[in-house]
Amino acid sequence: MPNKAKRAELAQKALDAYLHEHSSIRRWRYPPGSDDIAECDIVDLITDLLLLAEMNGHHPSSVVRKVEVHLQAEAGSS
Repeated sequence: MPNKAKRAELAQKALDAYLHEHSSIRRWRYPPGSDDIAECDIVDLITDLLLLAEMNGHHPSSVVRKVEVHLQAEAGSS
């Protein structure tokens, strides 16, 4: 399994691709002007992933609960 840094790198690529596709239709009114990763962009991406999950028969709340458990386990194994 890839380490935390590698997984973060892959997540950054996913976020970059997502933002590239949505550059003209940002949902948040005031994105930050810096090059930092905006929390609102991450929220938008995760929201869309949860919509995808729902469209494929998975309950978004259930997915979020599983992510929380998985994240806690990952944080504990670091």
